[in-house]
Amino acid sequence: MIKRTLLVITLLLMATGCGEAPAACDRQCGEIRALFAAPCGSQHSGTPADCAGWVSRVSTMTRRLDEALQGKRVQEDVSAVLPRLMTAVGDFEAHRCGEVKVDNVASTDARQSKCNEALIATRGDLGSLYFSADVPD
Repeated sequence: MIKRTLLVITLLLMATGCGEAPAACDRQCGEIRALFAAPCGSQHSGTPADCAGWVSRVSTMTRRLDEALQGKRVQEDVSAVLPRLMTAVGDFEAHRCGEVKVDNVASTDARQSKCNEALIATRGDLGSLYFSADVPD
């Protein structure tokens, strides 16, 4: 587990050219940790409309991370979850879920249902990234 954590942090450092390990880890891992711990993150609270801003921040972080890791050797778990996370965020944005007011998670409306699925997928994939990369607390 420690080797995997160090590998991911090292890869992030090499990919971004950040400084010393502790400060760079704070910059790279801090955003993933903050998004994971946010109300729309690991706690699974909030509707798609409530969480639209959070999904936007996840999207920005995911794109930056993907760009930073292009051409770099990346841990298999991380390289597998990053495209899934980008797809989930893309689905959320494509359905304009920030506009959908969902009062009932079990709603049968097709758009509401797709937005709930995209939000759940985004939360799950961010959690997978968080644990795959062994983001330190």
